[in-house]
Amino acid sequence: MNKNKVRNKLKANKGITLIALVIIIIVLLILAAVSIATLTGENGILSKANTAKTETEKAGAKEKVQMAVMSSFDDSGKLDYTQLKTNLDKVEGIDKESIPPKITNLPITVNVDGYDVKIDENGKVTVEEENSGSGDNPTPNPPIASTVEEAKNTGTVLDENNPTIITDTYGNEVKVPGGFKIAEDSAIDVTGGVVIEDVSHGATAGSQFVWIPVGNVYTSVDKNTSETIELNRYVFNEDGTINTELSKTEPEEQLKTTLDSIYYTEGLKDSTTDNIPAKNIEAFKTTAILNKGYYIGRYEARTITRRTSETDALSQVTLKANDYVYNYVTQSQAATLAREMYGEDKKFTSDLVNSYAWDTAIVFLQTFDKRTSKTKPYSQQNSLNSSLAPQGTNNLTDLTKQDKICNIWDIASNDIEWNTETSSYSGYPCVSRGGNYVFSSNYTSGRNSNSISGASDGVAFRAVLYL
Repeated sequence: MNKNKVRNKLKANKGITLIALVIIIIVLLILAAVSIATLTGENGILSKANTAKTETEKAGAKEKVQMAVMSSFDDSGKLDYTQLKTNLDKVEGIDKESIPPKITNLPITVNVDGYDVKIDENGKVTVEEENSGSGDNPTPNPPIASTVEEAKNTGTVLDENNPTIITDTYGNEVKVPGGFKIAEDSAIDVTGGVVIEDVSHGATAGSQFVWIPVGNVYTSVDKNTSETIELNRYVFNEDGTINTELSKTEPEEQLKTTLDSIYYTEGLKDSTTDNIPAKNIEAFKTTAILNKGYYIGRYEARTITRRTSETDALSQVTLKANDYVYNYVTQSQAATLAREMYGEDKKFTSDLVNSYAWDTAIVFLQTFDKRTSKTKPYSQQNSLNSSLAPQGTNNLTDLTKQDKICNIWDIASNDIEWNTETSSYSGYPCVSRGGNYVFSSNYTSGRNSNSISGASDGVAFRAVLYL
């Protein structure tokens, strides 16, 4: 073969090889790009694999909780909260701090394998859309405070919409309504006065209430000592003891404070008198016993603008220390104002204080009255600041004249306060309670009959709140 022809053929073959190599490299680059996109793109294999992994983890967390719930129904088909708590404690991968110390109502949310799992009021289980962390490295949300002290230290709302049960130093339960927090100056045990503060309800924000425990109240950490606060209406003797004979209510809730002909009734549904009875006294009594307590205003009802006459326009009620006492109101006006503090759409009710709430509070305050200079039992206490007109804030420097017990102010002092009881005294169906800065004859547990048009600077009112 001619050498030149061989040489030319080799050159031709070499040129073809280089072109093919370039094409192969380009094709490989394209394939690599497609492969990377297929693996890592938004809809890529790796992304889908991670999504599948997350969904599998969520499903696993949900299944664990579902098994706990399904095992917690009793024979009648009702969800047993005590058994649910026990079963949740046994769930593998559950954050124990996310489980309420005691389950008394639903919904609740627990954290399992880093995912928030909700159990609604019907026992239905769902996984929250946004997990609080990955399945491998869970970073759960901070647990809701379980004690009064924790809630006080954090200063945050326990739950925006739902009531939360927490415990005090001695293990007593306190049920905090949605949208409230524990106040900065609250006691950490109920015997000292646990104070809640409105955080989330607009015009009433900053208002404060104090928890009145009902039933057995522990007074030591070991729970070996306790006091019993029974929800009831009472007549007190001069030495502060309960007059058991006069405290017995007669038919239709009639109660006589003395042996005369005047009697007092509470909660008559078909009352023909012109005063306003309690909104629903049976609901109050039932929930107060069930929840082991209720709330009473820390202060007499307040208002931002000082009132000078009964002709002043009615305004928003607050329960804040630095506002003015809400006086110059009739009993019916006071009842309406107290009820309208929170309206109808909340999971709790506000109302004008009733005789059960007032008398039980007296028992509570008298039981835990730590005054060192008291001259009489608190149920018989007349005004400690009788020389002062009601200014809206009791800021006396003389501590012996401060009417503040268990964080509640002026039950025995400042203004006498409207109540929902009805008096049988003809023409005077409205009842007021407590001490008064004008008349030293009025005292904490006393009852007074008044007309439906009664309104002055010495008459105010106090709200009660129950869940």
